[in-house]
Amino acid sequence: MTDVSAMIEQGSVDASARNARWLARLGAALGIVGVFLTLAIIRLGTVGDQRFYVGVDIGSIAPVMTTFLYPVVGALIVQRRPRTRVAWLMIVMGIGLGLGFVTYGYGAIGMPPPPVYPYAFEALVISQFFMVPVLATCTTLLLLLFPTDHLLDRRWRWVVVLAFVGLAVFMFGSTFHPGTLGDQNFPDLANPFALPEQYTALCDAMVVVGNIGMLAAAVLAAYSLVLRYRRGDSVEQAQIRWIALFGSFVALAFIVAAPQLGWISDRAWEVAFAFLSCLPIAIGVAITRYRLYEIDRLINRTLVYGSLTAILAGIFTAGVGLAQRVFIATTGDKSDASIVLATLVVATAYAPIRKRLEAVVDRRFKYEHLEFGAYRDEVVKILGVLEPKRAAEKLVREAVRELQATGGAVVDADDAPVATAGTWPVAAVVRMPIAGHGPLRAILLGPRIDGRLHDPLTLARLEEVAELVVSAVDLARPSRPGTPG
Repeated sequence: MTDVSAMIEQGSVDASARNARWLARLGAALGIVGVFLTLAIIRLGTVGDQRFYVGVDIGSIAPVMTTFLYPVVGALIVQRRPRTRVAWLMIVMGIGLGLGFVTYGYGAIGMPPPPVYPYAFEALVISQFFMVPVLATCTTLLLLLFPTDHLLDRRWRWVVVLAFVGLAVFMFGSTFHPGTLGDQNFPDLANPFALPEQYTALCDAMVVVGNIGMLAAAVLAAYSLVLRYRRGDSVEQAQIRWIALFGSFVALAFIVAAPQLGWISDRAWEVAFAFLSCLPIAIGVAITRYRLYEIDRLINRTLVYGSLTAILAGIFTAGVGLAQRVFIATTGDKSDASIVLATLVVATAYAPIRKRLEAVVDRRFKYEHLEFGAYRDEVVKILGVLEPKRAAEKLVREAVRELQATGGAVVDADDAPVATAGTWPVAAVVRMPIAGHGPLRAILLGPRIDGRLHDPLTLARLEEVAELVVSAVDLARPSRPGTPG
């Protein structure tokens, strides 16, 4: 029976590894899709049509940054943590907004007067189903889940429900609203899904109610991040600080934009998008400075080799062009030797440029070089195992996170909490005694966030980890008088 159980467990591990690899590849592919959508937005926005224009103003740069940064940063996280909900939300958000911008841009510049593109009107209509749904759901969920990838507790599920209900009400009212599409570039364009005129008041009311629901959910999500910051340790607070700042600005800007106050709402939407596009940057800071999701090395290499590729591509293109001009001036004809010369220049410049880029990037994005970096982290980790209070705090945090419990506590011999995590006190459904004679005697866990039973295999692994922690704490305790050592 033991061999059969081991084979089953090994099979589960292998299947999980295969799924993780598949998810990592899917994330990489979607990150590439985000890059292509960004290029499509730039291409559509630079054809000279003012109905869809990409320039250097906030209203133009923010959509481009949002479409590019969200899927790319999300894909990088997925390479290391394939099942991270925050990463997949970022990917969905970036690609969803990118599809909205691309379909709108294609439809806007394709409507009369020329140029007229096929299915331009249909593209305009389809774009309406991307922007608001993605913003209303993904932004709220991102604020609710960051950085632990779990809700604070089960009560916050109602915020998720509120966001989706508000979205459904808003989309019904706006999709079937009698009259025009409401697009400022095409004020006379009829809504193909419009209901009869007698439903105008109902649709107006649904749009208002839906807006209120979505905004309330976004504000509550920002508040949950504030609560998470107040309850977290110093590292978690550092991870949250920047995204909490930008998330609060996003929520406030959307509140100003929602009442449709003309140019004020238009500027508020632009400001909201600007802060929204900065959220991946805030997450990148948490990753590189505080080892969130432990992909700082991947971010470092991506910055180095991404910049290196762009620089070398520019050198190669400029070198080929310059060599061709020289050959035309001297021989009157082009020559393939220009490509060979440009390749030699690139090969020669590769090593010094790479070293220079590594030095520049490492100063800002290499964890070992920041605030005593790896050494400080190593000291904290050792204390987190050997010092009873720190060991208990780390153990209960890991237990609550891995088992997705509503809360937990490590208690001493008198059942007094030494450390707690999540919501506590809460009715404990698991009491796990810890062998030993030290101050840490048992782990108490509340029910799972999703209401299901705790996984026995995970509980068994937790018991092993708890025994190892207690053994380490016992070894570090000073010897009692009269005992050897």
